[in-house]
Amino acid sequence: MNATDRGAVRVANPHEHDAVRAVTAAAFEQYRAVLPSHLFDLYVADLVDIEARADASEQLVVDGTDGRIVASVSYYPDASDEGLAWPSGWSGLRALAVDPDHRGSGAGRRLMDACRQRAAAAGSPVLALHTAEFMRAAVSLYEKTGFRRAPQYDLRPSDLLDVDSDGLPQVIAYTLALA
Repeated sequence: MNATDRGAVRVANPHEHDAVRAVTAAAFEQYRAVLPSHLFDLYVADLVDIEARADASEQLVVDGTDGRIVASVSYYPDASDEGLAWPSGWSGLRALAVDPDHRGSGAGRRLMDACRQRAAAAGSPVLALHTAEFMRAAVSLYEKTGFRRAPQYDLRPSDLLDVDSDGLPQVIAYTLALA
């Protein structure tokens, strides 16, 4: 890849999964103080388990000017394959992560745009995602890129992880109509 290609969205190679895991863990570290430690550890372990979702998703990445991966997201051509009660035929994304040193660079927006373009090209009527209210920067990005709340698809943490959801923040749903 030459210097003019830096910042473009591409599909990660399997040998780059360790770099994707490192970016994801670094990006979500800011939430360690927000969640109970046992839940935080389970959540991050789930997010960095790229191989568990490799058959159903594409791992998209953005490289920095030095050629290292600075942002990533898992794109699901069929969001129902994510196992989070999305309708079949919708597309979805999960675990959008931007290295803390590269926030504000536009890498997250480029990944969002790439997911939207892939979904539209596949004829998907909707692009869907889950997040949490305490992820304020992410929520802001999603809303700025046209996503709207879809509370009928909200989840409890126990729907995702083997935990008791009492007193934990809800997992909130957002959708973007493409048709």
